[in-house]
Amino acid sequence: MKIGVISDTHDNLASMLTALAIFKEDEVELIVHCGDWVAPFAVKFFSDNSGDIPVKGVFGNNEGDTKSIVLKNQKLAKPVELAMRKALEFQVPGGAWLVACHGEDTAVLEALIRSRKYQAVFTGHTHAVRNELIDGVRVLNPGSTCFACEGAIVDAATVAIYDSDANTAEVKSFPRPLDAKKP
Repeated sequence: MKIGVISDTHDNLASMLTALAIFKEDEVELIVHCGDWVAPFAVKFFSDNSGDIPVKGVFGNNEGDTKSIVLKNQKLAKPVELAMRKALEFQVPGGAWLVACHGEDTAVLEALIRSRKYQAVFTGHTHAVRNELIDGVRVLNPGSTCFACEGAIVDAATVAIYDSDANTAEVKSFPRPLDAKKP
């Protein structure tokens, strides 16, 4: 199964639209958001623009109002499957178990990786790409689509395509729009 993994969108609608176009072009069957949606309209944006691709996600550490996000999401025609806990575990066709978390609690993140219960652990928070295999567990942070990484403004945003059959991931980047000025 091909899964589009995205994180730390921070309300950047133009980037979210580009990311969704990448996911559709790569024919992903599921989108997983690893947190920091920020505003309720971001969840609605994914619901409205993902087409037939289901979306799952977790909350990050920068959500403005999680209660509003949950309440508005429940009213959507195609709600996002949001985890009400720190982690969202799910099984994909073929039997592999995957888990998504935001990753701000490094002890939780490392425990999920070390548990070896999951074929892959999806995370976010740092805005930095991480794509490595640790004792057979794919650890994947797709980076960020808000053009910020490790406290600096950057010229490229990133998302990832995860293949559950091969337990591999490819990170894809796209440039900042030319009309977007650096602060």
